[in-house]
Amino acid sequence: MLKAYFSAALRLLPALLLLSLAVGLPAVPGAMLGPDHRGLAVEPALALAAGLIAAYAGWRPGRRCVAAAALLTLPVVLMRLADLVAQMVAGRPFQPAFDPALIPALWDVLAASLHPLLLTLVVALIPGLLLGLLFLAFAGLMRPLAVPAGRRVALGVLLGALTLQLAGIEGFQPPARGMVAAWRDQGERWVAGREVKAHLAAALAEDPVGAIPPAELLSALRGRPVVLAWVESYGLSALTDPRHEAVVAGRLSALEAALSASGFHALTGLVESPVLGGRSWLAHGTLRAGIRQDQPVLQGAVLASGRPGLVNAFQGAGWHTVAAMPGLSGPWPEGARWGFDLTLNRSAFPYEGPAFGWSPMPDQALLAAVEQQVPLKPGQPLFLEMVLTSSHAPWTPLPSWREASVTALADGSAFAGADLAPDYLDMAGHYARSIDYSLRALGDWLVRAVPDDALVLVLGDHPAVGWIADEAEGGHKVPLHILSRDPSLLQPLKGWGLVDGMLPEVTPDNPVIPMQDLMEKLLNAYSGPRPRGV
Repeated sequence: MLKAYFSAALRLLPALLLLSLAVGLPAVPGAMLGPDHRGLAVEPALALAAGLIAAYAGWRPGRRCVAAAALLTLPVVLMRLADLVAQMVAGRPFQPAFDPALIPALWDVLAASLHPLLLTLVVALIPGLLLGLLFLAFAGLMRPLAVPAGRRVALGVLLGALTLQLAGIEGFQPPARGMVAAWRDQGERWVAGREVKAHLAAALAEDPVGAIPPAELLSALRGRPVVLAWVESYGLSALTDPRHEAVVAGRLSALEAALSASGFHALTGLVESPVLGGRSWLAHGTLRAGIRQDQPVLQGAVLASGRPGLVNAFQGAGWHTVAAMPGLSGPWPEGARWGFDLTLNRSAFPYEGPAFGWSPMPDQALLAAVEQQVPLKPGQPLFLEMVLTSSHAPWTPLPSWREASVTALADGSAFAGADLAPDYLDMAGHYARSIDYSLRALGDWLVRAVPDDALVLVLGDHPAVGWIADEAEGGHKVPLHILSRDPSLLQPLKGWGLVDGMLPEVTPDNPVIPMQDLMEKLLNAYSGPRPRGV
């Protein structure tokens, strides 16, 4: 008799626990054993109770009934997994109104680590494997009910969970983790996403560029090169997370010393990025347009509106505008709409060396190629925006520093024989070293190739995800460094709350500039007199 009870429990309990975990899967991996996920999920418990009633009535669910239950549960499990992936990659839950547009970008990142054929096979198998597991779980839940011992075990489990719940112990998961709640959450997020799209119209109605007389637009910078350099995944959390602080702060201190010795003056502050963990292009677009863009559809609407932005302003004021984007594998028609006269994608660079993870070329190679193809000269109205990619996820393998000629760096011959074996067990450690490498490469280029009259903005696009760099203190903040050998170019920025040097001030009351405000602040600082001032 005991053997029958043991056999029934051995089949029923694992199935019930598996279904409870799948239905109530938390978005944060560390919360798997949290209070909200220790009990039974409501819907599997109700399914067991319904099966128990049916069994006492003499009816036994067949394969079709079990398959139907598995099919109804699968979408909820996929939604829970989507939340988990979005939290790990972007630091927020899945957004049904926006995130499907991110699938191609996510695919590109994964394809850099796995062979596309293997990746296709894995993605195709996931729904089938989940459906199979759910079928087995529901079958394991129902089949023991065919015998008296199984029915008694099921009744004991349900009564035990109910007793624990009444005693104030987690016998059941909160209804907010159930299947009905999952559908409700997605619906509410969809409605919120539609409201965000509606609010965009008001932002597009404002035109900071058009509000400035053409003769005054960026007049304080006329005849000077201007550089905007994005450092991938460079967030304040790289300086507040104890795992990275020593490496990154040490590099900034060394960079400050080297730049100061070369005649540079520097101001540093903090900017609030619209994104975390990925979607760099949305941060770029937020600065260019002066409109917050945390979802691809918002950027699409901004581009479709034709509203001029920062690059358009430079272009209209007489600058030759160039985008150096080594991460672009194909054409970029959006570049012309942003205002770029020339876009240099991966194929435009002479680099023939190895790729390092997702990054198609090391930052040293990019900067050397820029030096050859878009040389900065004094008195030259050139606006150059470039993206450094060596600090892009997955941060492994990393290029080692190369002491070589500009030509050898640009064509990739300096990187021949590099170690390309990835190490995914220490991604956090590689992250810090990647930021160190990118900043070192940028500093070397600034000293070597940037003329005295240039204005340079160095900006992180977004922090890394929390399991790589803890954002508890840093949040969405990214460092902003503004540099020039001409101190008069930094004078109009003194009211921004920036500090001297390359190390940002991390205090609770330190001002943080929303990234969407940066465009208008730059226009006001460097254009002719305006009523609102700087």
